[in-house]
Amino acid sequence: MNYLIPFTILFPLAAGIAIFVAGSRGKGMAPVGVVATGITLLLSILIVYQTFEGLESERTASAPVIPAISYSPDWMKIDLPISISGEQVHWKLGFGADGIGALMVFLTGLVFAAASVFALGQIKHRVHQYLALLLVTESLLLGVFLAMDLVTFYIFFEAVLLPLMMLINGWGDPKLALKASRKFLLFTLAGSVPMVIGFIGLALQANGQGMPSGVDFQSLSAFALQQQENALEVGPVLLNDYVGRQSWIVWLLLLGFGIKLAVLPLHTWLPSTYAVSHPNTTAVIASVVAKLGVFGIVRVVLPLTPMGLAFEAQMLFGTLGAVAIVYGALVALSQTDLRKVFAYSSISHMGFITVGLMSLNMDGISGAAIQMFNHGVITCSMFLILGLLEQRRSGLNFRMEDLGMAALYPRIAVLLVFFTLAGAGLPGLNGFVGELLAMMGMTRVSAAITAVAVLGTVLGAWYGLRIVQRLLFGSDGAGRSKNAEDVTTDCNASELATLVCMALLCLYIGVRPAGPMKMIESDVKRLVKVTEPASKKAHPQMDTLAQSPSN
Repeated sequence: MNYLIPFTILFPLAAGIAIFVAGSRGKGMAPVGVVATGITLLLSILIVYQTFEGLESERTASAPVIPAISYSPDWMKIDLPISISGEQVHWKLGFGADGIGALMVFLTGLVFAAASVFALGQIKHRVHQYLALLLVTESLLLGVFLAMDLVTFYIFFEAVLLPLMMLINGWGDPKLALKASRKFLLFTLAGSVPMVIGFIGLALQANGQGMPSGVDFQSLSAFALQQQENALEVGPVLLNDYVGRQSWIVWLLLLGFGIKLAVLPLHTWLPSTYAVSHPNTTAVIASVVAKLGVFGIVRVVLPLTPMGLAFEAQMLFGTLGAVAIVYGALVALSQTDLRKVFAYSSISHMGFITVGLMSLNMDGISGAAIQMFNHGVITCSMFLILGLLEQRRSGLNFRMEDLGMAALYPRIAVLLVFFTLAGAGLPGLNGFVGELLAMMGMTRVSAAITAVAVLGTVLGAWYGLRIVQRLLFGSDGAGRSKNAEDVTTDCNASELATLVCMALLCLYIGVRPAGPMKMIESDVKRLVKVTEPASKKAHPQMDTLAQSPSN
């Protein structure tokens, strides 16, 4: 049993509570918060290392979801208020990490460590409370990515909402934050209801069909694989019955996860939230919290309901993803406020992840998984840079007095250009890897969807270069906003070091993507064993005859 897992989850929670309590009696606790996020980052790296070491033994297993390392104490077993055929369904607390989960754990540690460094210079009031809430949020997010059963996953998935609401309200725009946080709350709760109904449906169906009474992902996914193989072998009658039992669950789950994913038309909470939150908070939401929906699809929908997804929603969600790519890029082009440009560009980039997932093949799912991480690093860095610029220019948009900032802040300018190019998918940087694989996967499914996605890459480069050309080099940089803070210096040493580390990571993955790809390879292969046969059966007319790397 791996005790590193619960320690990694509980350490930031305990640190956050301690900082909140101690900080009310005296100042000076803020640096402790930064150290705590740094320690959590080191713990996340250990999780990645141990997971990578455990992948060799994991490869021989047959279930679509199997952790390389796990923690599941025998004492934590609770009977749920659900009984099937006289047998009580139980929940046993389960945590674990596979390659995809470990990658998201590392992303969480990295993003929160970076956000805490920037918080010291950008948060002007109650900084110890802000860092305490950051640590609590980090703990809950780690719980989501390390959860290995439906109940644990749902508890942490929903619990993240509370500290996020406090971060948005407490340090966002005083006039608009409350309205935006209420919208975020309503959308999240609207997705919670169908999601929990879908979870109950999964447990009832699996246990009703003879599976041992549990709700862990390994047992559920192994049972789903067995049921799918039986349905494909027996014939159309059993297959239609199997698809029918999954279809309503798929729609409930996609509705719940789609809201967090901000898939069209469930995206309207995202621009308003990003526009009024503090840039530090937005960096966390955009880079990690927005990935919860994607991770939910990877962890729950793909392995547990592949047939229902392929027959009912694959093409629709793939189309919505492609539309989001173009829609987000076009709206970003029309914006003058840099916050909204970044918000809609995030919608566009999340569209690539959706397209990759809905290919249901090796290339596409691999691209979506790696793009979750890549987009998190890029968008975190962009919003942290936005915070630096807002310290120097209030109400930042493309007004004349905000143009030509490269002359005043050359370090910030160079970093902004770098991350803009990474987000635009420049070959040699990390954004290129995931987008290319996602589109390669979709070419085996729909040429039309792929063509729309390719158009989105062109538009993405357009609005990215527009930011660089107008904001940084549009004039001599002599003007400044009337309400701006009196900050004329470039970024300080700690901020520069943080962003340079993020940039080096982007460059490393862009040049040598084999490391993170190997991390997720066995997990994606296992998923494809259930998703690709389902896709081919649901859409025999599609060009899925080309051999995928998993075959």
